[in-house]
Order: sequence, then C-alpha cells, then structure tokens
Amino acid sequence: MKLKAIVLASVFTLGLPSFALAASEPEGPHITTSGNATIKAAPDMATLNIQVNERAKDAAQAKKQVDERVAKYFAFLKENGVVKEDIDAANIRTQPNYEYDKKAERSVINGYTATRTVNVKIKKLEQLNTLLDGALAAGLNEINNVEFGVNNPEQYKTKAREVAIKNAIDQATSVAKGFGADLGAVYSVSYRAPEATPYPIAQVRMDAMALKAQAPAAVQETYEQQSIEFKDYVDVVFELKRTK
Repeated sequence: MKLKAIVLASVFTLGLPSFALAASEPEGPHITTSGNATIKAAPDMATLNIQVNERAKDAAQAKKQVDERVAKYFAFLKENGVVKEDIDAANIRTQPNYEYDKKAERSVINGYTATRTVNVKIKKLEQLNTLLDGALAAGLNEINNVEFGVNNPEQYKTKAREVAIKNAIDQATSVAKGFGADLGAVYSVSYRAPEATPYPIAQVRMDAMALKAQAPAAVQETYEQQSIEFKDYVDVVFELKRTK
C-alpha cells in the first residue's frame, strides 16, 4: 500500500513570547514551531450498510420474510469467507402501514412493514462487487452506502505523528540557523491529539434496481476509492544556543 505524506508547518515565534504558550516558554532565547502532517492511504477495506424491507398483512409474517432474506445472505457471506464477527444484523423494526378509509373517514391499518439492516465489514476490497451482488440476489433490496477504510489505521496514525514531529524539528532547525543560532534542548511540547476518526470516509449510495440494471464493468466504475487522510499536529518550544 502506498503512502503519501503532505507536510505543512509554521513558525510562530523566534525568541519572542507567545500569548498562547506564554506559560510554557523559557525566559531565554527560544523558538516555537508547529509541525503538521497529513498521511494519505489507499482504502483496503469497506463496510456495507444494506437494508431489507418486507410488507405483509401482519407483523409476524413481515418479520419472517425479512429474517429469511437475511439468513439467505448470511449463508452467502459464509460461503465467501466472511466471518460472523464481521457481520452485524441484530436490529429489526416493524411498523404499521396506514391508508385512508373514505367511508370511515379515518386512517386504518392495511398491513405491516418489517425492516432489517445488515452491516458487513469487507476486509478484502476485491470481494466488494461479489458481496453486493449477493445481497441483491438474496433480496436485500436497498444498499444504503459503502464506507471505505483501512484495516490497520494505527500504522497511519503513528506515521502521521512521526512526520509531524520531524517537521517541527526541521523547521525549527532551519529557522534557527538562518538567525545564526543552534537548536537547543526541547523545553516543552504541546500535543494536539487527532480526532477519533481522523479521516473522511468515502461514501457511495446506490439504488438496488439501478445497480441490477448496470453491467459489471459499469458497476465497478461507481466505486471511487478516494484517499483516506490521517492528520496529526504538535507544538514544540526549543531553547536556542548561539553558534560558536
């Protein structure tokens, strides 16, 4: 998997107090830098969100029909190597359907709809189309979205942090040298931990009937595997030494 690092950094002060970090700065000559990094990764996994709806005269029958379709898809997933731990389909909802009775001049129940959602984690992207086709064949009639991600996000978080730290050091070293000084010891570090989900997730929403009508080649083109970004930031205060 290829990695691409985009690095941005800015120098806030050189031997001057910063109001934002005044409490964490030394009295002597110093430099404050901010290292930023963005690591881009190509997705290698995806999560499917699929829904099935069934209507029937009574709620029990609607639920039964939905459960049968989900069970059929479960069997298909098992045949294709998807483990139970990567499937979530525990939720189900039933609700009455109403129509207006002109004679009674009121709304009356004319049946029930059962809805069940299935989330499937796909750890091998080459299975994506196959598992989508299997969902449609099993009667799961609405594909809500496809969320792309990576199987091991921690390696990218670590890489982003390392690049941000290196960037702060490189910027501080370069600027200090330009002013005839050497970088001294680290006086303080202010680390801004990234968010729990530090990257935008590419999403695709598809209508089941439209998906069925497309040729396999056209279906593949609907999935744009956008780069996923992992960001990190760090502020560092270095002491300065005069160049001998």
